[in-house]
Amino acid sequence: MSFKLEVKNLTYSYDGNSPLKRDAVSDISFAVNDGEIIGIVGHTGSGKSTLVQQLNGLIKPSSGEVLLDSKSIWENPKEMRKIRSKVGLVFQYPEYQLFEDTVFEDIAFGPKNMGLSGDELKTQVLDIARLMGIKEEYLDKSPFDLSGGEKRRVAIAGVMAMKPEVIIFDEPVAGLDPKGRNDVINMIYNYRQAYNATVFVVSHNMEDMAQIADKLIVLSNGKLIAFDTVEKIFSNKAILSKAGLNPPIVTRVMDALREKGIKVPENIFTVSAAVDFLLNYEKEGEAND
Repeated sequence: MSFKLEVKNLTYSYDGNSPLKRDAVSDISFAVNDGEIIGIVGHTGSGKSTLVQQLNGLIKPSSGEVLLDSKSIWENPKEMRKIRSKVGLVFQYPEYQLFEDTVFEDIAFGPKNMGLSGDELKTQVLDIARLMGIKEEYLDKSPFDLSGGEKRRVAIAGVMAMKPEVIIFDEPVAGLDPKGRNDVINMIYNYRQAYNATVFVVSHNMEDMAQIADKLIVLSNGKLIAFDTVEKIFSNKAILSKAGLNPPIVTRVMDALREKGIKVPENIFTVSAAVDFLLNYEKEGEAND
């Protein structure tokens, strides 16, 4: 079977062959397909950032390989720029990397470096801006005149404008208010839907993971300890405990209701699912009165 992106026995060691050698990630393997949203979770120092920086060749593995469309991304190091246009990486607080005079120019920076120009460049920028909910009148503004959430949106759109087949987000909603968080999550969904892209999202927030991810990669001390659906991971308290993580708050509330004898389904991890269940439970109770 052919996968969009596959990681085989990936290891990255700091301090090489010295006595201080330490594996930041160790012998990690997994494979993902087009259109999947994969959450990457783990405690601080578990290897999340080191892992994702290898997925687009920002750092080279000590051993193992990353395959994109069945080919090693390090097969021809001189073509690494091409790989990075296919595997986009959005760092935490990407708005700090804005630097152009206008929003349009910031979004256009990546596509321009890929060789786009003229009407083709303009069309690509306008398409992404529209898809990402960036108003056309903002395109002539300085990005530094925007709010924090709007700056984040523009910075992310700049990576999306290169239309990567795989896009990686490192804590994409960190520091945002609830509206900003929802805006960014909607951007990720919209991009996945529009281009059937494979998406990785690094987060320590289990509520965000419950809302956005299809599957979760769970890391602990540089090792992959689980890779499965959100439902199976959040239902396995032993795995979460081993990784030093807690299930979403909603899940813990549902567990408390279960302990009181209420028959709560096992697959409630989000606020919306909890609200639906409680409303139905209340209606059933009224019907039985």
